[in-house]
Amino acid sequence: MKRIAFPIFLLAIAVLLGACHNKQGGEKKKFGSKQKDIITLYNMADSIYYKEGRIDSLAFLRFIDKAVAFAKDYPKDEISPDMLYRAGIGAMIIAKAAETKEQRATYCKKAIAIFNQFQETYPEHEKYKYCYYQRGIIYDDILGDTNSAEDQYRDFINRYPDDPIAQELKEYIKMLGKSDKEIEEMLHLE
Repeated sequence: MKRIAFPIFLLAIAVLLGACHNKQGGEKKKFGSKQKDIITLYNMADSIYYKEGRIDSLAFLRFIDKAVAFAKDYPKDEISPDMLYRAGIGAMIIAKAAETKEQRATYCKKAIAIFNQFQETYPEHEKYKYCYYQRGIIYDDILGDTNSAEDQYRDFINRYPDDPIAQELKEYIKMLGKSDKEIEEMLHLE
């Protein structure tokens, strides 16, 4: 399952972070120093990850801590939802790269807590629904807890049945917990 789940994790991260990437066209917004600090921290961690292909855990952690605190202190600020969501993705990236099981669990808990905070704070936001999906990826691909992953994926499917991701998840759930051989047989790859 790891061989199939890992590409799904990478695809999810690439699609969702890519979709989140700063769109530097049009008018430039004027931000205060706290906003600029958070954006700078994000851009530093993100550019190292995308340009150099390595994870700077310290850069991501600095960004995550600042983004979470900022969103808590200034929930109505225009950058808060986006930065909080990106903080959750950052915690997932760190969790996936963690060297020990304990570190992995710690960063997964952090990511889950961030996505929960996002949903509590921004129930009308367009990224609200993707928190179910992200938690599913955490449970499935990082923690290997297929039952909890399935619960998150099914929540997404039940709440957003017309979303294209829901259709993909319906098929993916059929493969959860299966061995590579079982998946190959299901997909007739032998």
